[in-house]
Amino acid sequence: MKIIKLFIDENIKTWKKLSTKIMLIAIVLSLLAVLGIVKIMEKTEGKITTSYIYENQEEYLSQQIEYFETQLQNDKLDEETKQSMQRTLEEYKLYLEYNVSPYSDFWKNEIIQKIVDLKQSGNNPEKLLKILKENNFNEYINYQKQEVKLQLENNIISQQEYEDNLAILELKEKYEIGKDGNTDTDWKANIINGIEANKRSIRTGINQNTRKLLKAEEKQKLEEQIKISIYRLENNIPDASNGSNTNYRMRYELLAPMFSIAVISIAIIVIAGGTISNEISTGTIKFWALTPNKRWKIMTAKLLSILFYIIILVLITSLLSVAIANIFFEENGETYLYCKNGEVQEIGNTLYTVEFYFVKAIPVVLFALFAVMLSTITRNTAVSVSFSVALYIGNGLAMQILNQFITKDWIKFIPFNNLNLTSKIFTNSTDMSNLMFGSSFATSTTLGFSLAVLGVCAILMLITMYDSFNKRDII
Repeated sequence: MKIIKLFIDENIKTWKKLSTKIMLIAIVLSLLAVLGIVKIMEKTEGKITTSYIYENQEEYLSQQIEYFETQLQNDKLDEETKQSMQRTLEEYKLYLEYNVSPYSDFWKNEIIQKIVDLKQSGNNPEKLLKILKENNFNEYINYQKQEVKLQLENNIISQQEYEDNLAILELKEKYEIGKDGNTDTDWKANIINGIEANKRSIRTGINQNTRKLLKAEEKQKLEEQIKISIYRLENNIPDASNGSNTNYRMRYELLAPMFSIAVISIAIIVIAGGTISNEISTGTIKFWALTPNKRWKIMTAKLLSILFYIIILVLITSLLSVAIANIFFEENGETYLYCKNGEVQEIGNTLYTVEFYFVKAIPVVLFALFAVMLSTITRNTAVSVSFSVALYIGNGLAMQILNQFITKDWIKFIPFNNLNLTSKIFTNSTDMSNLMFGSSFATSTTLGFSLAVLGVCAILMLITMYDSFNKRDII
């Protein structure tokens, strides 16, 4: 009961501080700053919806055709350059004749390239020309199906490769992927490319990204990713990594946690760094020492108060982030998908955002413990705060540089290489820190390993601060 009373007293002191109110304002401002950045991007990119090429396509293509025809009259060109220019010239003529955009009508671009290939090889492209003229997307899918079937019959591809290619074509046909150049459906094309790459990895046994042999768990992971990707197509659920270029809410959801958690972290470090040293310097710690409360209870109450403070701030920030996104964006936020017992499961945007913020805040607890430990040992607020903030800000870049040069197993035990827990808990999500710093040998650890390393560090810091606080003179 004494610890609870001490805990309540600590919270009353903390929430009454002016710095707490300033920090809440700073958190709101950080979210609004991200909102402002994304809105500026939306407005700026919205004005550049079409470039000169799109607005003056016929004029642009005519100029290009004239340019290549002029260049081909140059006798100094070597044969290889002439062939390349001749091919490009024929493509531009087809673009102009059939009113095809070189930069948006993706499936028509494929047809034009195949038409040119057939012409150069002396074959008749009449069937493809008819498809292009009639603007028949489904017929082009059927043409591709016949192509892969012919490849199977001629033993150019295996039965498994044929089935994979056929499955991809059926998905394209069913969801009309690539039928138009609408940027709102770009994410579907990206997902199809991902499914194709994952199927190829499973078929060949080699990861198409790392070029390394697939392990059993990696193969299972790729199979789950394929299920999730198909589920996204079926339910029209884009994700942040393959999202539409115009889904600015997802951009906001990528940036907001990075900014707001950084503000919370620095504020918590400042508070934690002065939790003991400030009371010693002002003499208020003497009051606690003269009460019947034992020192370990005083320290426990302070730590619980800081932890409660972090929980409340993160909860407020995550809910505020969702509210801002719902108010200022029309698009849907990210829905987190994962596989459980072979079935795809969903976590709604609000719950996922709150959970994501809390996972991102786990390292904040570690840095807060570190700041309290320094505050207890050094009894100097400036030292504990400045050192902890410097470590928080610089650890990512420092470890990224160090990880480039060291590939020994021991580097995985460095706590800073185990702070990114979001990528290990939400394995199918996109985190801005992952995009910035990427992954390496040192960070390729399991969730259990990272939690064990961080847990050991937390225990060591707790032992150190309790021992110092209990044994040293504070009067």
